Amino acid sequence: MRSARKVAASALSVFLLSLFAWSQSATTSLRGTVSDKSGAAISGAKVTLSSPERSIERTMDSGSAGQYEFQQVPPGTYMLSVEMTGFRRQEQKGIQLLVSTPATLNVTLDVGAISETVEVSGEAALVNTTDATIGNAFNQQQVKDLPLEGRNVPDLLTLQAGVTYTGNRTDVNRDVDTRSGAVNGARSDQSNITSTVLM
Repeated sequence: MRSARKVAASALSVFLLSLFAWSQSATTSLRGTVSDKSGAAISGAKVTLSSPERSIERTMDSGSAGQYEFQQVPPGTYMLSVEMTGFRRQEQKGIQLLVSTPATLNVTLDVGAISETVEVSGEAALVNTTDATIGNAFNQQQVKDLPLEGRNVPDLLTLQAGVTYTGNRTDVNRDVDTRSGAVNGARSDQSNITSTVLM
């Protein structure tokens, strides 16, 4: 009886720890649908997400409703290409995926030979239709232009709604450790800050 309780308690602990680790993810995802000009879903289209700079390439076929989804993608700048017999190949470059911010990008294919390529050069308008997370990318020059004392980038978090400096951690050096802050009323040691550099 005792050993069964121990096993159940251990299993519950592992489950709760895995949920906590999953919520602290440093990846993102991209999903969408593939359709033709009339709006009809295209199933079986070859969808490729790639980043030559990072040597990443993932390929999948669109589903019966034209859907595709790439999970656990490292944040960065990517290219999405879609190919299907009887349609022109489409390439979307400069897709910027932000950490923990799921993005949606729907693709419309034009009728034509697969050897023809439609290149979409403008930055894709990515919409997060999965959850309420919000992410904004800013570059090195934007940080340099800010009147930021000590050039401490995590201090920028205090400019966000719901973030405050509490000063309740006397055991940490505020100049090098940002755990004296609180996000949306949580304890100061319950936040994880992940910084990603996009090249």
